[in-house]
Amino acid sequence: MTEKSTEQASLYERLGGYDAISKFAAQVIAGAMRNPVIGHYWDHASEDSVFEEHINFVDWLSAHWGGEARYRGRDLVTTHRGMGITEEHWDALFEVIEECYDANDLAPELRAEVDSFLRRFKPAIVGSPSFRQVVMDHPDIDITEGMKSVGIRWPASRVEKNKPERVG
Repeated sequence: MTEKSTEQASLYERLGGYDAISKFAAQVIAGAMRNPVIGHYWDHASEDSVFEEHINFVDWLSAHWGGEARYRGRDLVTTHRGMGITEEHWDALFEVIEECYDANDLAPELRAEVDSFLRRFKPAIVGSPSFRQVVMDHPDIDITEGMKSVGIRWPASRVEKNKPERVG
């Protein structure tokens, strides 16, 4: 038996590759847009911005899960800073994700692996104050300098960035 044959296939391969991950990401985004708790985040999103969000999500997942895609987007902290995402929003997203697992009849062991992976990024997504609210609360804010210009730092401590780990 060769060394290669004893290795487990990457999560990317076990999930079905790029097309399957693209389908899953599209289902998650569409489900989130329809969700009454978190759908408002897309109230003023253009079709083009949703297309870009989708491709970034697919590339991010693919790069992390062993695919050939290269993620070129911003880290999760930068992307989510100022969105005001709460625990309630986080829970609503995972309700959507569970529906997507069901819709794709994802095997329990793959659900657990995907879920564990996604949930580890919670500190980079949940808890930032809303940038709009910070601006409303601090009329003299320099918006070009962001929340830090009025003493608000988020996250308060360094959070793991979402750079893909090297494979191989």
